[in-house]
Amino acid sequence: MQKINLKTATLELCDHCLGRIYGLAGHGLTNDTRGKAIRVMYAMENNIDYYSPEPDRCKLCGGIFKRIDEYAEYIKKILEEYEYESFLVGSRFSEYVVELETKLQKEFSDTENSAGESISKEFNRELGKVLSYITGKEVNLSEPDIAVIVDTEYDDIILEIKPLFIYGRYLKLVRGIPQTKWPSGKYKESVEDIIAKPVMEVTDGDAHALHGMGREDIDVRMLGNGRPFVLEISHPKKRNIDLDNIQKKINDGSEGRVSVLELRPSSRSEVRKIKTAKVRKRYRAGVKVDAREEEIKNAIFSLKGKIRQRTPLRVAHRRADRVRVREVYEINLKSKENDIWIIEVLAESGTYIKELMHGDNGRTKPSLAEKLGKEVTVDFLDVIEILDYS
Repeated sequence: MQKINLKTATLELCDHCLGRIYGLAGHGLTNDTRGKAIRVMYAMENNIDYYSPEPDRCKLCGGIFKRIDEYAEYIKKILEEYEYESFLVGSRFSEYVVELETKLQKEFSDTENSAGESISKEFNRELGKVLSYITGKEVNLSEPDIAVIVDTEYDDIILEIKPLFIYGRYLKLVRGIPQTKWPSGKYKESVEDIIAKPVMEVTDGDAHALHGMGREDIDVRMLGNGRPFVLEISHPKKRNIDLDNIQKKINDGSEGRVSVLELRPSSRSEVRKIKTAKVRKRYRAGVKVDAREEEIKNAIFSLKGKIRQRTPLRVAHRRADRVRVREVYEINLKSKENDIWIIEVLAESGTYIKELMHGDNGRTKPSLAEKLGKEVTVDFLDVIEILDYS
């Protein structure tokens, strides 16, 4: 049982701050109830006919607990422009308040690890209860749609808005478009821009980011079942959106360049899953080489299995120069169209398919060029299927 020093009743503290010193006393009581009880016990012990009420202005909190309703109404008004189902209240108190509270708890508490809770914890809880009542929204301690941070020293309200995450698969039906915006501004539009534009219009968000399961080169199409992605919208004001309608807007507005499917709500955890997924991908490559069909078939047969790829010259300026071991699961010669041989490859995620064909001056071993002993030129490359993810 926590021992109470009744002399604390004479401190210039409000009931909340007085009661919080003895947070372990009186199971089920609120801090302001504890504070009143301590004043009554002090009056009884000293034969005083009445107990002294709390001071007009608390020496510790400055009377902030009397302003809980005021804060709640102000925050409710700020939140009216946002769609949300849950929230969390946080707070910041001045260094002076924190240090004084620590001093009081150490001085008057007989427990080793401090008896009461912090002023910020009580303030967050009490404000959260009132705000929940007047808004009809729930407090969520783990993953709220909006976190409301009250800077009590400056009476400032800061909102931390949970991003909106949307999963889907995209098809890039033309060449010459990057997946995401280039910092240099060389490409005026990206797959991300095309997908995000209708979403930004509906959600009124501040910014967007596309998290893809890998990326294809600018001159490579993404076909088949599409590349999984999660679109992240920062600071959305609207959350309850019609994804079927947005999917139609994206597909109708892209003018045949990009198409999306399977849009649904997502989460940050799925972003991590997508970014770390190890999947197999099927490619279709069109190559030019002065060789007979039988020569090519024999050469590609020997490419199945483990290959070693040093970082390609074309990306060496922005990626670490190291050797990666990847696996080719299937490789087949499909047809010949004019002077272009069509080869399909099923390979491990992260395999450089162009380099598997032309060898990259010996940086990929083995390669089709090495096996044929001839120059191989890649005319085109498409990703036609991404496996192992649902």
